[in-house]
Amino acid sequence: MNAAHRVLASTAILVCTTGTAMAQETSSAGVGLEDIVVTARRVEENLQRVPVVVTTLNAGAIERRNITAVNDIQFSVPNLQIRPSTINPSRPEIVIRGQRQINQTDENVVTYVNGVPQSTRALTLYDLESVQALKGPQGTLFGKNSMGGALVVTTARPKFDPEAKMTLDIGNYNRVQGTVMANVPVIADKVALRFAGRIERQNGFFKNFNPGQKDLNNRNNESFRVSLLTQPSAQFENLLTIDYLHRDEIPTPSIIEAAPLANNFFRSVTQQAVRQQSALGGGSAIENLSRGVLQRTGNPFRSTAFTGIGNTLPGYYFVGGVQVPGSPKAISTFGARSEVYGLSNTTTYEASETITLKNIIGVRREKAIDHQDPSGISGMILDFSTLFGLPNPGSVTGYATNNDTYYQNEYKLFSNEFQIIGKFDNFNFIAGGFFQHQKHLYAVNSSFVVGPTSFYGPNFTRHGQMNDSVTSLAAFAQGTYDFSGIGLEGLRLTAGLRYTHDKKKGTNENFFTTSTDQLQAWNATRPQAACQLLNGSGEFATSVNNGAECEISANRTFKALTWTGSLEYQAARNTLVYFASRRGYKAGGLNPTTRVLSFFTFGPEKITDFELGLKHQGLLGSIPYRLNVAGFIGKYKNIQTTDILQFCTNDNPGCAGGGVFTDAPILNVGKATIKGVEVEASIKPVPQLTLDVGYAYQVGRYGKGSIVPRATDPANPINAANPINFASGVDLASVEFAGVPRTTFNASATLELSFIPETFAKAGLSANYSYRSSTKGLAIQGIYETPSFGTYGGRLTLDELFDSQFSLAFWAANLGNKHYKLYCGDNLNSIGYAACKWGDPRTYGMTASVKF
Repeated sequence: MNAAHRVLASTAILVCTTGTAMAQETSSAGVGLEDIVVTARRVEENLQRVPVVVTTLNAGAIERRNITAVNDIQFSVPNLQIRPSTINPSRPEIVIRGQRQINQTDENVVTYVNGVPQSTRALTLYDLESVQALKGPQGTLFGKNSMGGALVVTTARPKFDPEAKMTLDIGNYNRVQGTVMANVPVIADKVALRFAGRIERQNGFFKNFNPGQKDLNNRNNESFRVSLLTQPSAQFENLLTIDYLHRDEIPTPSIIEAAPLANNFFRSVTQQAVRQQSALGGGSAIENLSRGVLQRTGNPFRSTAFTGIGNTLPGYYFVGGVQVPGSPKAISTFGARSEVYGLSNTTTYEASETITLKNIIGVRREKAIDHQDPSGISGMILDFSTLFGLPNPGSVTGYATNNDTYYQNEYKLFSNEFQIIGKFDNFNFIAGGFFQHQKHLYAVNSSFVVGPTSFYGPNFTRHGQMNDSVTSLAAFAQGTYDFSGIGLEGLRLTAGLRYTHDKKKGTNENFFTTSTDQLQAWNATRPQAACQLLNGSGEFATSVNNGAECEISANRTFKALTWTGSLEYQAARNTLVYFASRRGYKAGGLNPTTRVLSFFTFGPEKITDFELGLKHQGLLGSIPYRLNVAGFIGKYKNIQTTDILQFCTNDNPGCAGGGVFTDAPILNVGKATIKGVEVEASIKPVPQLTLDVGYAYQVGRYGKGSIVPRATDPANPINAANPINFASGVDLASVEFAGVPRTTFNASATLELSFIPETFAKAGLSANYSYRSSTKGLAIQGIYETPSFGTYGGRLTLDELFDSQFSLAFWAANLGNKHYKLYCGDNLNSIGYAACKWGDPRTYGMTASVKF
């Protein structure tokens, strides 16, 4: 029996023994725990009757656990990671069951708001009904296929009773957040309108010691949502929601973590940066000889960056201590700006007692500019004398602008999903179709300046641009049959199929220009514009002035049949045992800015999972509890990953007479097995106290044949005389997934303070804790390891003070002020650094609200 089978076997033993031991059953309403309603199968169902692992946070849980930003959700959901992207920091990346999104690929975990798929960039967490995290492939019912799971957000619906609420939130780092909600019945029992909006301001968590510059990781956003509910009859309803968001922030910065001690072209720069960053945080860099790196120490919440997106500062370098202006490139400052418009419209018609028709329309418009330094050394003044072979140390110093890059994304998206929902005595089903069309503009403008020298040639900016479109069509059907009608009491079978047809086409451009425009297209008449024949870098590239050499185009079609199937046994009124298998699929696509034709497109991913689960609730004596357990195995194929490869700009051995350029194409690399177990439990030992616990353990490992290609002679760049060897590159067989923790754990407690008179307030105290184990690193994928960490916080709530509609709450998050890394990038073997993004430090404050 292999390890994968042991996971399901051990879960089966737990399911059987637990089901046997828990003989005392009671109805859901009688256990003293609140029923949880989920929409994991696109209709409302009790969580305990659904053969899917779902973690649900309702509006009260979101408030009690101080969830104000998307990143906060992960600390209340086992086996979930949400981390800032190293490419587009305004768009958080979601990872479930070890499956992560690679730059410009489709999401492995799809986010839905009111049934419409959308990016996490525009996700807001106020005036909600719930947030649901679904685990495992969602390849049948949901609008888009997803590999790892789905994050389902439902906003509060308009009501036919008037209500309003105003909330003011203040805290450290000069936090001020105002939220308003107003619900107005327009026509009694027919039409209702709801408005909710928020303005948020907060200083950055990373102190900026660069004079006159703003602190980093601040919050500066405004958003609103308007919903109109129309119910002209009991059979018909229409819900229209319009939302808007604007952010102008400086995102979580990268803090340089390590530099190689071994010979590296930029070691003299990155080692200096590690030492300066350590000193900035009150520490000293340490030579880690066993790993061959110089390691940063000290407080990481310190920075010297230039900030304020869209701004540029004069470039300076220093000769003999004298500041000299006019270096090859002005220093662009860092930040992120997003503007998003959205519309969703859901129409529901009950055609009969058994048949309901539903149509969901989504329209999204998204514009975003992200500008950051992935290395964390911009703004530092460093000595470049050794780098340029000058005899006198300190003779030339200056600012380093490492990978000083703008990323611009513009999305236009339309989707429509039609559903037929049938409910009969022993058979329920959903069938329908899904259509989505998306246009995407992805533009990159990059300079690479080290002190007085530009590595993209004098005054040049490197520009890459991709214009692509995606058209997705799908048909699906899923049904559940209850065998009780033929005498097999408690036995149900669910089966579903979906056929998806995705067509992607696009054009890539890649060239150098003296223009500093954030959005460009190649133009032969532009002065100093130079196309790259092979995606080379600056003065070392072969350049032409011919648009045909600037562009490559392609289109590909991807098709997939996905399924879900589960056998469910209602062993007792409050005990469900199930076995499920699902197929997930994620389309392939186009590499965004490559000029290497063999890497221009990449193929789709697929996963087949197997899940064995138990959902049970009951009484231990008089104590109500709920226990949900699931073991899973996922067989993952054609995994999309990225690799950093070096190419010659010519075909001469050793690139003689030419230069070297770096490309980071997306590739399909082999297969893997992901296995683990997830547990969630609730208990109410006394009527005033509720305890919730979540735990997950998982391991993902690559299988045989998982080869990351390298040059035939890996010591030299790739060209015709030294081609890529796809059969014997770096073998990842048995290598564990990088950047993914094996263990996650979260716990929360909610206590009603009944000893406080209600004439004073309805008082409650909540506390929460979250733990994540360490993760592995994998340099070939550019992922650096992260250590384990645990954080805790709490909230004291005083509702209806003095029998009024006024409430107060006092809260704190990361109360122990734990310094923890969310994610690290590894470029030690290429440019010569590793850099990390850190989670929020301790925050605390007070919330005042009043209802009308």
